[in-house]
Amino acid sequence: MERSVQERPVEAPVRTTRLSQYWHPIAASTELTDQPQRFILLGEPLVAFRTADGVAVFKDLCIHRGTALSLGWVRDGRIVCPYHGWEYDRSGACVRIPALAEGAAIPPRARAIAYHAEERYGLVWVAMEGPVAPVPGFPENEHEDPRYEGEVFSVLDWSTSAGRSTENSMDVSHFPFVHPNILARPEFPYQDPYELHETDFGLRYRVDDQYYRSADGSFETTVSYEYYQWFPFTMHIRILEDSERVTVVSVFASPTEARRTRVFRVVHRNYENDDPNFVQNYLHVLEQDRRVVESIRPEEIPQSLKDELHIRVPDLASIAYRRWLGTVDMQGILEP
Repeated sequence: MERSVQERPVEAPVRTTRLSQYWHPIAASTELTDQPQRFILLGEPLVAFRTADGVAVFKDLCIHRGTALSLGWVRDGRIVCPYHGWEYDRSGACVRIPALAEGAAIPPRARAIAYHAEERYGLVWVAMEGPVAPVPGFPENEHEDPRYEGEVFSVLDWSTSAGRSTENSMDVSHFPFVHPNILARPEFPYQDPYELHETDFGLRYRVDDQYYRSADGSFETTVSYEYYQWFPFTMHIRILEDSERVTVVSVFASPTEARRTRVFRVVHRNYENDDPNFVQNYLHVLEQDRRVVESIRPEEIPQSLKDELHIRVPDLASIAYRRWLGTVDMQGILEP
């Protein structure tokens, strides 16, 4: 279900959810092993490890004396605290305290803080509270479609907020200036108006007749971009070279800290990749973006639409996105 976005006056938002109630990726699946590793999400240290029954993600803290569980090890699917040897199963329950006599009861409160964890699209996703929405889906279920081949091709840490990073992925009007002669010709900065639609998951819009040239100059064409945003920090960009050839670049921005974001990018194609320089060309464009986005102040998107100036045609999607962000308690990720 979707609805056309209408003009609305600036008004004070009502905060209805917390950022910790949404799914965020913390790692590529290939990063996780059967031994504990430390990650950061929403400023909170996490420990993640793999068992025969799937991935487990805890707060990186032993309930006994607050030791970092990531300094321990995993044995028989249980994470062992390095300080006193307490063992926790993948649900977080403490199942062994070596200092207790054999058969002694383990206190019910002896539990690690376990978070919701799933693997999707080659990534490990975490929700720190009961999730209010599912793990973000795909525009046309491309990940499950056998005609598409997918891969995680980039994991980068940017010194900016997840909101700023996501907004950059939504924005077309910066192409002539940040990516001249790659994603646009600088002599044609005008952007045609576009229709923005609100959906059950976020926003959707399309821009046509966009110039594209690979960074190495080996390829040039005209494409259409279909943008699908899943709240809070997911952008799918369907790149249409023609009616048959489709590339879907998915950008998943994970808010590690207030001024730090881990950005995962996944590509799906319904054709055999004939560009051996795809990753190199894309990373070149991302580096152009990074330099600009990391310079933005404040690093976090302002909470009020009045704090920055907006131009309706290029900024229509961004305005709608910021309105939605205004409904979310950022759960400590915003600095005072």
